[in-house]
Amino acid sequence: MARNRKKGSRKLLLVVAVVILGAVVVASMTLMTGGRSTAKPFAAPTSPVQTTDVRSSLAAFQGKVVILDFWATWCGPCRMEIPGFVSLENKYRDRGLEIVGASLDAFTHGGNPQAVAPFMKQFGINYTIFLLNSNDAMQGYDASEGIPTTYIIDRQGNIAGRYVGVRSESFFESELKRLL
Repeated sequence: MARNRKKGSRKLLLVVAVVILGAVVVASMTLMTGGRSTAKPFAAPTSPVQTTDVRSSLAAFQGKVVILDFWATWCGPCRMEIPGFVSLENKYRDRGLEIVGASLDAFTHGGNPQAVAPFMKQFGINYTIFLLNSNDAMQGYDASEGIPTTYIIDRQGNIAGRYVGVRSESFFESELKRLL
């Protein structure tokens, strides 16, 4: 009987030691990371995606709400909207928002398609950029009134809004809230 008690005490001691060791490991990992998660953060794209057809390229985002923004690096008003899009992508990515910029740099006067990737880095763009190779790539979408021209597309792939000219982050956020 004394032998069984001794064996039981050893098992209990071993369990307690394992629990304490586990707590020490978790505590040290928390101290080393400053309490932050060690999960990998969302990796922002670093280069544009070449596309010949916006509509078929958007199929990758089926079931999500999409802000589709036609823009160019040389367009001042387009540049004004980018910080708002970066912010919205951060706020609503986890709720099903995808922001897609469709660069017209490859075929517009003053455009330079080689400037798009460095531009993305400079402006901290954290969303997908399509580099359109021609006006034909825009079939189904119209930016003939000027850029930026922005579309909001619902989860079913329907156009829920079209906006020509600069809009604020808060404007787009209020439009998104009813769709997300």
